[in-house]
Amino acid sequence: MNRFFKIFGAVLVVCLLFASCASSDPEPKELTSRVKTEILEHKGTALGVTTLPVWVDTYVASGVRGVEKLSDFTEEYCFVAETAAQNLNAAQAWLNGFEVPQIIAREMETRVESLFVGAAVGAPEDDYGTYFENVVKTSTDVAFTGAKKMSDWWSYIRVYDPDIKNTYKDEYRVYVLYTIPRSMFDKQLHDQIEKAQEDPNMTEAQQAAFNNVKKILADSGL
Repeated sequence: MNRFFKIFGAVLVVCLLFASCASSDPEPKELTSRVKTEILEHKGTALGVTTLPVWVDTYVASGVRGVEKLSDFTEEYCFVAETAAQNLNAAQAWLNGFEVPQIIAREMETRVESLFVGAAVGAPEDDYGTYFENVVKTSTDVAFTGAKKMSDWWSYIRVYDPDIKNTYKDEYRVYVLYTIPRSMFDKQLHDQIEKAQEDPNMTEAQQAAFNNVKKILADSGL
């Protein structure tokens, strides 16, 4: 009998340990690196600015979706592009020659594709082939209007390893932020979807998926 209770007790302890592990989130692991980054200069240096713009800080930490959650941009779709340059003239040239449609197309292609996949009835690779891929590409190739440049920022940074003397890399990190009102973009995308639905060769499943896309777009946007 004692042996039975010992075995039962051991099993109970193991079960409790597993239950405890399953019911709690794992502790985040601290990321360690010997490489250090130092900001030598930035766009606001001459004006005595000592902090990053909130949108830049948020973008670096959480991406463009994080920027869209900021109070200033809740009614906007945000588009952020970034590059690295060896000197300030090259950084400014990139900003001056920046083509807005490229960043909008790249970001929206990802979002629209996710929207169609989520709205599809069944597996897209089985039922739809390349049809939706072509529609997504066509939709995002359209020159959407209403995008406006909100801000840009550059930082001149040094990346180095403290354990290796006199070895470092200096470069300019450049960011540019554009926005477009959600209602404006959603309306333009909705019109493109309706235009695509005029295709007489679309199947009922495809039409149903398109209708689902329009409903999701109306309810929650991209």
